[in-house]
Amino acid sequence: MLFNGSNLTASANDLEWNSKKWSIVNHFIPFTEEEVGAPDRFESDFMVQYMRGKKFSKEANAVLEAGKALWKAYFKMKDVHTVCEELKLNRADVGWYQIRKALQARNESGDFAPVSFKAFESAYKTLTEKLQPMVYELGFLKA
Repeated sequence: MLFNGSNLTASANDLEWNSKKWSIVNHFIPFTEEEVGAPDRFESDFMVQYMRGKKFSKEANAVLEAGKALWKAYFKMKDVHTVCEELKLNRADVGWYQIRKALQARNESGDFAPVSFKAFESAYKTLTEKLQPMVYELGFLKA
């Protein structure tokens, strides 16, 4: 799931491996740059295109809206150099993992206005509770 705590999506430039430099593109951003106030273009709009025209439950829409608020909060401020280096925040198309960790680091530093995850956590819990009884019916697990 796009907003699961185990989601480790990320992007990064200039990763070195095997004497070469590599870039990682995040294809799992459910928002456009305009929707979240990103300073630059996202290299991929795969998830936006995939989601276009699909109908979502009110619970799923609540998660998307709360997630969008966190994405917007991320783009409102620039992180300190050490956090940028640690989380490889050198691309606009950062992943959910990077956004969560950057916002948590800001909250812990006390140098930024705190960003609350409560609305997101509440919406996510509500969606989880709705979907849990349906894991077999929806095909997530086989009976």
